[in-house]
Amino acid sequence: MRKDGPISERGDGDHGQRSSAQRVLQAVRRHGPLARVDLGALLEMSPASISSLTSDLLREGFLREVPESGGAEPGRGRGRPKVLIELAPEAACMIAVKLTINRIEVARGDFAGGTGPVTARAFNTLELGADELLAALGDLIAGEIAALPASAGRLMGIGIAVQGLIHGAATIIWSPALSLRHVNIAAPLAARFGLPAIAMNDADCIALAIRQHSELQAIDNLAVVMLGTGVGMGLIIDGKLHAASSGLGAEFGHTKYQIDGPLCHCGRRGCIESFVGDYALYRDARSMLDLPNTDALHPSEEQMQALTDLAESGHPVAVSLFRQAGRALGYGLSNLIALLGPDLILVTGSGVRGFRQMEPAMRQALDEALVDTLRSQTEIRPRAWDEDLTLRGIVLQVLGEARTG
Repeated sequence: MRKDGPISERGDGDHGQRSSAQRVLQAVRRHGPLARVDLGALLEMSPASISSLTSDLLREGFLREVPESGGAEPGRGRGRPKVLIELAPEAACMIAVKLTINRIEVARGDFAGGTGPVTARAFNTLELGADELLAALGDLIAGEIAALPASAGRLMGIGIAVQGLIHGAATIIWSPALSLRHVNIAAPLAARFGLPAIAMNDADCIALAIRQHSELQAIDNLAVVMLGTGVGMGLIIDGKLHAASSGLGAEFGHTKYQIDGPLCHCGRRGCIESFVGDYALYRDARSMLDLPNTDALHPSEEQMQALTDLAESGHPVAVSLFRQAGRALGYGLSNLIALLGPDLILVTGSGVRGFRQMEPAMRQALDEALVDTLRSQTEIRPRAWDEDLTLRGIVLQVLGEARTG
């Protein structure tokens, strides 16, 4: 018999009930507003189970009912709209943080997976010690918490998206943004605020956010390759985000293209990133062209767009650099296809601005490296970078790890 208390207060004996409630919430978060009959079919649950679970979640404020625009529900009479259920954004909130080179961003996330206005601070991140880093993160988080409106709902936790290698959802092993190594940022922040805290690779966050789009729901094996300041990848296998047993992700940008090639930010030579990353393209261009000086780690968007425009106009040096980058990218993708065979590879990130200049050499490299059978099994296409999805992805991860109550 179901206990009278809300789902969020039930004991261990109702683990199955909580688990079922989480499945309902995740399905509605992923697929958008749904009718109960469609939700039941999706989760393979009986109408009675769906009715009981959604009634509890509606009463507790996690879900809300909305009329479907147009169309009537069968058996309810002409003109009466079908009632859908959707997540209630105000049911809970979390703090989302993005740590990248010389910049920390923070925003409030809501229960539906959305994010609010972003607060950003500039830091010389390479000069931060461990205590200074934790203080900078903590102070920005504290400011965001202090600004939460009363309508924001219960504060569920903190998520930090980091450019670099993350171990155990807590420790930064290495990041191009920091000179520090092996720094646990989750535990001190959890202790300071009395909230669950997790850290996660930024490319993994973006892959999670992109996978939420309805047109990708049916694709269980997906690679999202991020081009920009560096080169990263988030990997979805069998519908789940891939992470090695160590907690580290898929470091596509630091696989090798050329032994003894250009120097990479990781300190090694010949990585794919050392040909394709923004800093690599601009570094090599400056050695041959009269271009403005810049932060060696982080050329501006305007500078990268100017370089891309040079290639678009046919400037031989710029064309050659993007062709070289495309070739490195193509051979890297060929290894990914041969090893894992994803159904779809999406190339995105701010660096996708130069994809058109890289694409011919990339596809030529793929044709050279792969037999037709392997080449034909994976679709590769660019995805416009019209929104930074990093914060949304870490919000989704916090929601995925949190319990209903």
